[in-house]
Order: sequence, then structure tokens, then C-alpha cells
Amino acid sequence: MTSRAVKSRCTASNAGRVLLLGALLSGCVTVYQPLSSLQRPAIVDPRLANFEGMRLLVRCVPGDYLKASDAELLCRRVGALFRNQGAKVETDVPRNGRSSRSLEEGTQPDLVVDLSSRLLHKESSGPLWALTALSFTIVPAFTEYSVAQDVTIRDASGFLLASDSLKARFIEYFGAGIWGVNWVLDALVRPPEEELTGEAPARDFSRDFYAQLSQLAFNARVRSEVLRSFEPRSQGGGEQRQTGTEP
Repeated sequence: MTSRAVKSRCTASNAGRVLLLGALLSGCVTVYQPLSSLQRPAIVDPRLANFEGMRLLVRCVPGDYLKASDAELLCRRVGALFRNQGAKVETDVPRNGRSSRSLEEGTQPDLVVDLSSRLLHKESSGPLWALTALSFTIVPAFTEYSVAQDVTIRDASGFLLASDSLKARFIEYFGAGIWGVNWVLDALVRPPEEELTGEAPARDFSRDFYAQLSQLAFNARVRSEVLRSFEPRSQGGGEQRQTGTEP
């Protein structure tokens, strides 16, 4: 083997080590920005029994952005959210546009909560990612995307009680320098609620989303009770369908 071949192999090996080291030292910094409805103040406390005795059906609809497995996870978490507030919750993930739970069978729910997700916008620069690779991630790259969580709440008859589109923007920065600086700031300076590394952005989004969802469901409950108060009373002594509160 010639000295030139040995030198080329050493150069390639060193470059590989540098690339590997850059990848290992790089991390992702995520910035979460609530938009539109997620910025509204919510007065309902999710820790209280806001839906004591009520029956809720939560349906998480898969789509192009929300896979079936993610929809099941979303339903489990939202179901737990309402159970912690005193509700009796059923969850359903429709397949091929069909729900496995028929509203005409069994006990009818007081509220039907439908959730679906959409990707509104995604932006990423290819040349910037190439520059990031060439600089061994010293120059950071970023990906920006906006999502919407659509919520509709109806009664068992299909009457619309509440609806909203909860939108958020996320900006993900990738690079050794930006991650290292923010990791140090998170560890030494920033309070936990202002951290940019780790699970803090996802935790902040979940907090805002669950608060607004609880507020929407509570508003739907109040509207349903107000509408029922205008219904004529049964003259034959028959019993009315029971809900979580007396009309």
C-alpha cells in the first residue's frame, strides 16, 4: 500500500469521526408558539369534577397527518383528561371513515367529542441543511410547521354545541452550537416552564390544548343544559333522559 493511499484512508477516517462526533453532539431545539384559540385564557380547571356523572364519547379521526396509532394515543390521553374530571368516557378511532360505536345502540352519550388534525404549513431549506452538514452542524438548520387540531362537540342527536380549530406553530432548530447553548441555559438559568430542550415544548402544547378542550366541552355542556331547559316537560309522567346535572 502506498503512502498516498494510507494518507487518503486516514483523511477519510478522520472526516468520518468528525461527522459522527458532530451528529452525536447535535440536538434539536424546539420553539412552540400557540396561535389563535390556544392563546385564549381558559377559566375551567381540569383538576375539578367539571363533568361529574356525564357520559362522553371521544372520537379521534385518523387522516393524512394523524396516523391511526397516533389517533389511538390521542384518544387515550383525552379520555383520561375527562375521566379525571368525573366523566364516564368511551373512545373510538374510526377506520375507513366508519365508527365502531353506533349512537343508536346502547346508552347514548351526553356529549360527542370529535377530534381531527391537519398540517397547515411546513417549511425547510434544503441548501441550509446542506450547509449544516458541511459545517458539521455548527450552522443550524431549521424546520417550521403549523398544525391545527379541529374540535367539534355535539349531543347524541347530532346538534352542534361547540367547535373550534386550535392551531400552533413549531420551529425545530438542529445543530450542535444552538443545542449546546440552550442546554446550558436550560440547566443553569431558565425556569422549567421556559426550557427549549427536552420535553418542555410538547408539555406546554399539551397544557394549552387540554385547557382549551376542557373549556370547549364545559361550554358545550352549559349550552346543552340551556337548550334542554326550553324543552316541554313530559305530560305523561315519563322519565327524561338523565345527564350529569338536573335541567
